[in-house]
Amino acid sequence: MSFYNVFLAIFTLFIVGITGFVSRRIGIMTKEMADNIPKFITHVTMPAMFLTSMQLTFSWDRLAGLGYILGTALVAYSIQFLAAFLIPRLLGESGSPDKGVYQFMMIFSNAAFMGFPVLNSIFGQEAVFYGAVFNLPFNALVFTLGVYIMQKEKGSFKARQLVSPALIATIIGMMFFIFSIKIPGMINQPLSMIGDMTTPLSMIFIGASLSEVTFGGIFLKGKLYVVALFRLLLIPLVLLMILKPFVSDPIILGVPVVIMAMPVAALCSIIAKSYDNNVELAAEGTFITTTLSMITIPFVVWILTII
Repeated sequence: MSFYNVFLAIFTLFIVGITGFVSRRIGIMTKEMADNIPKFITHVTMPAMFLTSMQLTFSWDRLAGLGYILGTALVAYSIQFLAAFLIPRLLGESGSPDKGVYQFMMIFSNAAFMGFPVLNSIFGQEAVFYGAVFNLPFNALVFTLGVYIMQKEKGSFKARQLVSPALIATIIGMMFFIFSIKIPGMINQPLSMIGDMTTPLSMIFIGASLSEVTFGGIFLKGKLYVVALFRLLLIPLVLLMILKPFVSDPIILGVPVVIMAMPVAALCSIIAKSYDNNVELAAEGTFITTTLSMITIPFVVWILTII
């Protein structure tokens, strides 16, 4: 896939995001409407997308691919943990109350609201199948480790925090794939239509949420560019260099690299607000990385195609 085609796919998603941005700014979309979109995505459209994307014909090669994907996830999160260890020290934030926000930005990329739409746009349905499995550690970590590093007063862990509709749909979808269980057409077709809403709704939500960011001085904050450099380029490219000698399948190589090239997770601001951390910093990090990702994602995918 050429750089132009990748850029066009990403540009299309950003146009949808701009629609959300403008709609929220001029009042067509209320704050209550925008705030309800994430729950609708995570509880309705994304589980439907995962279920239908896993309605693939079983093969031992695909099953082996799942094992490879889980292995790449282990490598990817190891790199992100290393970045989370380094970034506060590089920025002089080791003893700062903002340390947790910076660490969260390094560990958690926006797989849900951008990663899956981008994978679907570039590689197709099978990439979403592998992406859902790759994202299993995210579901396990974001509401445990993610909450822990955001909390100023460390709280207790509750097992129910691990369970989500997307996780349940992924597990059910994997069982359907392994045992070759096909969803009847009269159910699968509306599920597919509901799942297809994930991409536009995700981008509309991102645009609407960014409309609330205060722009004054945000582009002059050097630390945010260091965050963006790590989040958007260094992490995915280091992962690519490590995986390339061992992974020959372009989708299995592409899925982890593309997901790692996503901007800061939208949940960063939500969790920062919930646990009384620096919401402004979280929103600024999300904004800067999301804006710059319009250039960096096509660049990373282009590197994927030429090596």
